Amino acid sequence: MNKFLIFFLTILFNLHFGYAQDIEKKAQLSLSTGWQQEDFHWSIAGNINGQNPNILSELKWKNVNGLNYAAALKWNVWKKISVYGDYNRQFIKSGSVNDMDYNGDNRTAPIYTGNFSDNKGYTSSFNAGAGYILFNNNLFSLIPYIGYGVSTQALYLVDLTGQFPTLNSTYQSNWKGPFIKVNSSIRLLQPLKLTAGIAYHQVNYSAQGDWNLINEFQHPVSYRHNADGYGLNANAMLVFSITHYIAVNISYGYFNWETGTGYDQLYLSTGQIDKTQMNGAAFKGFDIAGGIDISM
Repeated sequence: MNKFLIFFLTILFNLHFGYAQDIEKKAQLSLSTGWQQEDFHWSIAGNINGQNPNILSELKWKNVNGLNYAAALKWNVWKKISVYGDYNRQFIKSGSVNDMDYNGDNRTAPIYTGNFSDNKGYTSSFNAGAGYILFNNNLFSLIPYIGYGVSTQALYLVDLTGQFPTLNSTYQSNWKGPFIKVNSSIRLLQPLKLTAGIAYHQVNYSAQGDWNLINEFQHPVSYRHNADGYGLNANAMLVFSITHYIAVNISYGYFNWETGTGYDQLYLSTGQIDKTQMNGAAFKGFDIAGGIDISM
């Protein structure tokens, strides 16, 4: 009985203590699923100089939410060189959309308002980069990365009240550009670590929309947007090791993306192209997730 107890304790020691040489392993794959919620809006002015009025039309998506699936890989490929990649995709389940047009500056003299829904579509992102391991020991790690990322949105305007049953307008956006990122981990208890990361993205923003019920516009592309901007992503994750190779995780992430002024090109059914100032687009939200880590 004593020999069995000693053997059992030795196994537990090896699982939770003996293997913990470096807090970051040679290769780590994280898989998670959870809930994501975000708000998004854009607006345009009346002319290319941002005037007449300074806000002519504004679209706002609020509380757009749905299930999110994510995967992330870190791999120490050679000496202190590490490569990194992540992918996540949210399947939109619900959200509200507000469309407002104005005849006066600073959102005065409204001439149109419409309230709609968004119960389909998706948002997704993919990032890949390489980094240098500054620190990686039993208690702490610090790894900066540089890379390139792409984030996309496929948003909709639909009418669930039945007043406009054929309404199926779309807005598709892309945020593309380089990023810098820092990942760090600290051991709280022998089997428990806290991992955090922050990333800054410098991006080019492009989008296209289809207002499917407006006959004066071309279809399937009624207008295009283009601007430059930036994105900030931050996340924190608790990771609890079950064995040398398997751990469970729970995480929280926050993101905030914005553009400066750009341009809007409107394609009319007559073939004419009108150009005006895009005042900017903004996209922010959070996600809460849980999953597993697989390492070696």
